[in-house]
Amino acid sequence: MKTFFQRLSYENRLLLICLVCGLIPCFSTMLLLFSSELANYAKWAIMILLLGVVFVCSVWLKRKVITQLQNSSNLIEALCNHDYSMRLRETTTQGAMTDFTRSLNAMAEVLATQNLMTREKQILLDKVINQIDVAIIAIDHHKNISLMNPASERLFQCRFSEIDGWPIRTIGLHNLPEDSYRKVVEFTLERQNKKVYLHVDEYFEHGQKHQLVFISDIQSLLREEERQAWQKLSRVLSHEINNSLTPLASISDTLLRLISKQELDPQFGDNLKDGLAVIKERSTSLNEFLKGYQQLTKLPAPDKSRFNLLDLVNAIAPLFTQSTIQISRSNIQIYADKAQIEQVLVNLFKNAQEAMSDLEHADIRVCWQQSETQIVIDVIDGGVGVSNPDNLFVPFYTTKSHGCGIGLALSRQIISNHSGDLVLKNNDNGVGAFARITLPLLEK
Repeated sequence: MKTFFQRLSYENRLLLICLVCGLIPCFSTMLLLFSSELANYAKWAIMILLLGVVFVCSVWLKRKVITQLQNSSNLIEALCNHDYSMRLRETTTQGAMTDFTRSLNAMAEVLATQNLMTREKQILLDKVINQIDVAIIAIDHHKNISLMNPASERLFQCRFSEIDGWPIRTIGLHNLPEDSYRKVVEFTLERQNKKVYLHVDEYFEHGQKHQLVFISDIQSLLREEERQAWQKLSRVLSHEINNSLTPLASISDTLLRLISKQELDPQFGDNLKDGLAVIKERSTSLNEFLKGYQQLTKLPAPDKSRFNLLDLVNAIAPLFTQSTIQISRSNIQIYADKAQIEQVLVNLFKNAQEAMSDLEHADIRVCWQQSETQIVIDVIDGGVGVSNPDNLFVPFYTTKSHGCGIGLALSRQIISNHSGDLVLKNNDNGVGAFARITLPLLEK
């Protein structure tokens, strides 16, 4: 069991020691006083004075120690609460207590400097994470979402505040490996196939292993590389073929004028004229064909303005008399190049109408919706669907007898220049196809 002295607090022990140390000489002095010839009232006065001095000095020493300990405790508590502005006042220039005070102040100064550096680095890191195009998701040891940067919110079209603590599988990421992982994968998000570079790493927090998922949307990069490749090919083909077509057209025209002035066998002359006319017509047609592809290399930057989507669609619909276009009644504003968006919608309506050319009732449904970050426009038909989705946006490729394979490639390039996306897929019910345009929300 603890003794009475051990149960006392530090300051009370100090007070008790001071009283004992002071009372021993006091009692010795009192014995000498009572053995002297002084008057009794003088003896009692001196005795009371000595006892008072001992008591007052002991209490003062106790309060001095308590004040120093409380100030030190307040400083430490402030540091624990991340308040680095408090300092202890030095009452003397030397001594053990002064050294202790200086050590505490030096520690507070170091912590304040480290805290400032940490906050500056945290601000820098937050800015980098918020501005970087790579989607970053932190997952705790229970496979729940603990952090998402704005790029992740844009990619998965959700708010971190709404899904904080949700399982990672709710946003479409399943069976993530436990160890480091790097691979190009493809997953479906909102009826779109996204090709991304997935990198999984790990970190520790409070002794628990957590995961960091880095997702780079490489689909736009691949499309840009593909577009540049087709542009280079188109420029080379245009240059080489035009160098041959122009002389052919000119020579055939000259020969036709010369033949008209000569007397030839009627049958031979007619055949020769027909052949030269075909050469001239095909040269001119091929030249016009190449000019269509040059749109991909000379597409101007969007001249953006605000306009109503409903008014634009209503203006386009009368151009397609062979189909019934069902238009959403809601109205939203778009910040984009009106002429270019109109060209995209005309191409999509034309494709939808041609896909339903054999049907008695050709209905095209146009609907749109607006979220906090983007605008989604769907053009849905009930036609034959998409037979070869891999080559839809490849220039020069077409399944139509009279097509040149430029419409969809140009349309997707226009939407890409608006920082959006265009996808074309078959409907889930197996009837017809849908085209989805995704555009950023109206800029302020």
